Amino acid sequence: MQAIEAAVVLPEGAGALDEYSRNYAVGPDGKVLARYVIPSESSVADEDHGCEVMLANFDSRPCTDEEVAEMVRDDQARAERIGKAGQSRWLESYSELPFVLDAGCGLIEIVYNPHSKQIERAECNGEA
Repeated sequence: MQAIEAAVVLPEGAGALDEYSRNYAVGPDGKVLARYVIPSESSVADEDHGCEVMLANFDSRPCTDEEVAEMVRDDQARAERIGKAGQSRWLESYSELPFVLDAGCGLIEIVYNPHSKQIERAECNGEA
């Protein structure tokens, strides 16, 4: 991980390296696959921002304690899948690498060849 992080040149439009959760696994061809992801902010209400549920008639109501607790659980599960900013980690399988649709440079995919010690690809994810 350290060798890859020292050598990688992030694509134009990417954030700073320490903004990303850096996730690594060995691919089926023996190359190291990495996905760098900028973790999203919590969706849970805090003291400064309330929580509301949109109703069918386009009105809204405050979230119940149960709904807030469910959002907390969802945020914790997402944080475990994505990882924390500044964290580097090896995963057991490349199928565990996090993925975010339409992330742009919020998700960078990297392919590293350990035999040649070369980074073969470092690209931002697409956007819809």
